[in-house]
Amino acid sequence: MSEKPSTKHVTFEEFRRVIAKELQVDEERVVREASFVEDLFADSLKLVSLMLRMEELGLNIPMERAWEVETVGDAYQFYRGDVVSEAER
Repeated sequence: MSEKPSTKHVTFEEFRRVIAKELQVDEERVVREASFVEDLFADSLKLVSLMLRMEELGLNIPMERAWEVETVGDAYQFYRGDVVSEAER
């Protein structure tokens, strides 16, 4: 499997794999309901690093919405919304 997932149609499994790797947590802990802060113990520095890494991989979350992200599911939903928006342009 390639290190860089496609910028379109990234599955939740691929998305959570990136998060688990970057936050250095077991992939099984990265579920839609998991809070980045409370469940995955990501501090602000780790979250910024994660956002930058995701951007490098083409998994963009709109920066204006980033502060609304609390859970893995929120992040995936914002990512998917951004992909759909780009496809409509």
